[in-house]
Amino acid sequence: MAAVALRLGILLLLPPLPAVRGVSGQSRSASATPQPSAGSGPPAPSVPETLRRSAASPTAPGPGVGSSPAPESPPPETPAPPAASPAAAARAGPGPAPVTDVATLCVCDLSVAQCDVNCCCDPDCSAADFSLFTTCSVHIVTGDSQLCTQEAAIYSINVTAHPPERIFKLVDQNNPSIFCIHATNYKQALSFIAPEMPTSQNFDSLLKQFEGVTFSAESDVLLNTELDAQNFSDTNETARYEYGVPIQTADAFLRLPAPLVSSQCSDANPAGFLVNQAVKCSRMINVGNCNTTQALSMLFYTNSSILAVPKSSQLVNVTVQTITVQSLSGTRTLLNSSDVLLLPKNLDNQVCINVVLGVSYSITYTDAGEITDAAVSFVLGTINTKMLPIQQSFEITFTQGLCQIPLSFEIEVKWTKYGSLMNPQAKIVNVSATVITTILAQTHFGSERTIQIASSVTFVDVSTPAEPGYKAPPTIDAKLPFDFFFPFV
Repeated sequence: MAAVALRLGILLLLPPLPAVRGVSGQSRSASATPQPSAGSGPPAPSVPETLRRSAASPTAPGPGVGSSPAPESPPPETPAPPAASPAAAARAGPGPAPVTDVATLCVCDLSVAQCDVNCCCDPDCSAADFSLFTTCSVHIVTGDSQLCTQEAAIYSINVTAHPPERIFKLVDQNNPSIFCIHATNYKQALSFIAPEMPTSQNFDSLLKQFEGVTFSAESDVLLNTELDAQNFSDTNETARYEYGVPIQTADAFLRLPAPLVSSQCSDANPAGFLVNQAVKCSRMINVGNCNTTQALSMLFYTNSSILAVPKSSQLVNVTVQTITVQSLSGTRTLLNSSDVLLLPKNLDNQVCINVVLGVSYSITYTDAGEITDAAVSFVLGTINTKMLPIQQSFEITFTQGLCQIPLSFEIEVKWTKYGSLMNPQAKIVNVSATVITTILAQTHFGSERTIQIASSVTFVDVSTPAEPGYKAPPTIDAKLPFDFFFPFV
């Protein structure tokens, strides 16, 4: 069996900013599904058409976010298969090419020939459908999670436009994981291809192909780590966080412990912006020295402030939201106050209390890529020597700092009378609803606001005024025999 060798690139420093490889805003005119010509097949979906226009000139500057790309030529009568994305076409060097095109994937498209609600990648949705969306049920579709650079399709709704419209971005993002595939010396490494089995006829050729340290006879694989490091250090800094960029703190980066090759926790894993993570790992400790192990203390996760934007002087403190205490038997109790500091404490070298078993970060950000709030919830437990190694869980989630809520809900019911004057009947002919919403900025965690919400129902009589009268006189439908005028006619 042919073996496969992968070279792993360790990502420990600030990775390059993700490059936007293709941007296409879905406007009212561009989002409508094109109508087929006479004799043509089914209508071409709007999303692949937009991507094909972008792929036609990958080096040309793309339109701004929310704008409508001008079509270079009228759509073909018969829809052609989606072209490769600009990111996949422009990829060069030893990096493995993506197996699938994320721009053509739509995991929320569940209905055939129908627009799924809040599914921003559904090709069956028109501009009128997008204007009714409140959010995107699937915000991002990523490629292979093993690669250091992943292709990602990002969807969002521009609520400031009138009417709201969909925004689509195709970007290359950096994998925040420490171990990822930076390059491959085997072109078919990411595909499931049956290897060539050694036989008496092909043994010598396979031996020449796979002998040596690496299993490859390719000569086009060059990994210039010095050049990569130079490009890495020359990355242009921006005044905002972008997807996958490590979150900076006053002294380094926001660390989110994660397992490495084994299940052991590593405290050197940086948390990437907008990268939701939930991991578990084990940690071997000395119960007698639990009070000196930093990763077991609340201070390790709260004593450093987060930079609102990269390389800025504006700091965001990490506030403790909740503290849950777990007993030696496993029962948990939520403390009434989170404004306390519980540090690990050793009891007779056999039991240690207030040990951090779970950490959950909640980061609030704005559309401008700025972090406004950071909160953390802890699970502190009691352990003994029989529970080693201990299991720790770490989680980080991102919530946008804007909240859209309804302020009024108005229902109008139109009805009419029908039937005779002696026994009229009421009939509903139309029902319409009007919802007025507003966008509120989220304040600090735990704060409360009172919002007045109004609702009303109105019944409108649309009956035509009834007038008395007589029914139409009956008509006589008389027919003469066919020989009535015989013999004159």
